[in-house]
Amino acid sequence: MSIPSVPSTPRNPNLLPPNKFSLQVLALPDVQYWCQTVNIPGISIGEAPRNTPFIDLYSPGDKCILNPFSVTFYVDEDYKGWTQIFNWMAALTFPKNFDQYKALPTRFDAWKKPMPQFSDITLTVLDSKQNPALRIKYLNCFPVSLSDVVLSTTYSPEDTLTSDVTFRYDLYDIERI
Repeated sequence: MSIPSVPSTPRNPNLLPPNKFSLQVLALPDVQYWCQTVNIPGISIGEAPRNTPFIDLYSPGDKCILNPFSVTFYVDEDYKGWTQIFNWMAALTFPKNFDQYKALPTRFDAWKKPMPQFSDITLTVLDSKQNPALRIKYLNCFPVSLSDVVLSTTYSPEDTLTSDVTFRYDLYDIERI
């Protein structure tokens, strides 16, 4: 039995550029415009121990755990992106009254069921030639945290304010384009 040979050079030797991507968030058009950084969330799985008299052995668990999806964006002068997220989160938890939830835009799932609390997010990653390489679609996203915006007299006029938003989602699909 022979061992298959492994090529020493990959078919595509180009590295993925870390700053070539676009973000589409239907519920947050101003955030997608000012987007600075995003993460492609990692995944982990649980493990099931198999006890033996000597050492514990492990088998793959039955659930995957998806890390949160995070976006860093510039805060524009009108606070549009930041307030869009703030209002979405307030409407999800309706701290003043139930009418806040009713103010959420109506979105529909694949079965035409209203799902106003969620929004899909699409991240398109570009290759070294500026062509779309991957499309990652996060399904049924909702914001779980929005960072502070810190104002300070010690900042210079050239400084820019950013904010971070973290989303939870059902799952994500990766499509090679």
